Amino acid sequence: MENGPRDEDILAFIQKRSGRKLGALDRADVFAALQLDGAEAEGFMSDFGAAFDVDLAGYEPAFHHHVGSRAGRFGWPIAVPYLFGVRMPVAVSTMALAARKGKWPLRYPVLAAKPARDWINWVIVLALLPCFVALLVFLVTSF
Repeated sequence: MENGPRDEDILAFIQKRSGRKLGALDRADVFAALQLDGAEAEGFMSDFGAAFDVDLAGYEPAFHHHVGSRAGRFGWPIAVPYLFGVRMPVAVSTMALAARKGKWPLRYPVLAAKPARDWINWVIVLALLPCFVALLVFLVTSF
């Protein structure tokens, strides 16, 4: 067994940084539990690396959360896809392993970037909004 930070130490870090105590199910996906995405998630991981002296050179954020401009895009009714089309959760146990080893323990597959077609959301909303307003006006004036 390796010496070093345990899951409890990671949970204490998360609680100190976010003010939330993670439940048993939340420990399997820290980003989802804390609702972190984009720059917030990157800042969280940067703070984690600094607090536990973890080299995050091997950490690939695009597999765990939206990065850059994809984080703030309009995602209704079609959700904005993750860069590679998949999202891997970050568990407390993975973070503890990284803290014990001093480097990020996951290896990532080589995938092609998935094209984002969320621009269709604007077409849908802008085309249907006038129709919805016209229907409302019709219904209000009919009665």
